[in-house]
Amino acid sequence: MLATSRGQSFPYPGVHSELPAYRYTCEDRSVLVRPFCRYFVRWFVIWMPAAVPANLLTLGSSACMWAMIFMTAFSTGPASLAGWCAVLMAGYVIYDHADGMHSRRTGTSSPLGEYLDHYTDIFHGGISVAVMFLVAGSAESPLMIVVLWAVLLAGAATMAEERERGQLFFGLMGPLEAMLLTWFFLVSWCWSGAAAWWHAPLAGGFTVFECVMGAGAVGSVMTAVACVRRIGRVPAGPAWYAVSGAGLAAGCFYADGPWWLTVGVMTLHGADFTGRVIAGHLRGTKRPQPDWVAVALVTAGVMAGASPLWTGVAAGVYLLVRAVMNTAKVFNVFGRHWRWVNPPAA
Repeated sequence: MLATSRGQSFPYPGVHSELPAYRYTCEDRSVLVRPFCRYFVRWFVIWMPAAVPANLLTLGSSACMWAMIFMTAFSTGPASLAGWCAVLMAGYVIYDHADGMHSRRTGTSSPLGEYLDHYTDIFHGGISVAVMFLVAGSAESPLMIVVLWAVLLAGAATMAEERERGQLFFGLMGPLEAMLLTWFFLVSWCWSGAAAWWHAPLAGGFTVFECVMGAGAVGSVMTAVACVRRIGRVPAGPAWYAVSGAGLAAGCFYADGPWWLTVGVMTLHGADFTGRVIAGHLRGTKRPQPDWVAVALVTAGVMAGASPLWTGVAAGVYLLVRAVMNTAKVFNVFGRHWRWVNPPAA
């Protein structure tokens, strides 16, 4: 078990009140995270100059994921890029853990750093799902919508648990294991016979790939259930998000729009709710509820027989504007923790 904590009070800018004392507490029961960080990631941290801010490492690791999705999305043969995707995934996994270690090493842990780390991970989950289906040549499969919903639900429930219990919790199969499994999946496609193996029929006519992705979806849902059990009740926010997310997924399925629009709208919807959960935890504000406007837009578009492209674009633009506004609010409160260079004292 790993546990870390930091405590400090930060006043709201321009108002006569204070934020809750910032304390990051994490219980990580992952069987791999301790040896992975101690014997591998630490070498990337040791050689990192103390002047480099941890937030830049967070954004750098995120850039690896965005490069991966753009590279595969615009390729006519995504499977041929699996090796490069594995390299980018490795860079992400390493620096996604290195940023926290580096911030503690330099004494620069902050609520802004926690927000950026967890908020960008919401998008990374959606990107991982999309890239795996792209590489497998199954981006138009309805199964991708199910897996995406489950992964986003697990992320929302995990952050909601931190909001309720004041502690981030990762089980034996945590985010590190999920990303390493994704990495192994990408590496497997460097083998010439990968396509035949992954698409071979297994049980009930389903392929190996479909069975593995289905198991991943079930595991993600069980992660959300475990969060609720540790909380001891069903919080309204995550419960309604599960419903709204499922409604949006159904709308995207019936709209039958392009895969990239479905991934974008569903991920932005998850980021909207989960991002506000994270911000609410750090700011001590009321528990947020999921957005229903995007769900209504997609549903109305399906019922009216409107173009799935324009319906999805309208919902996506609306959610993107919300994401920018919510992030701006967080930077308005915690922006002074951003730095381009760490102070010499660090």
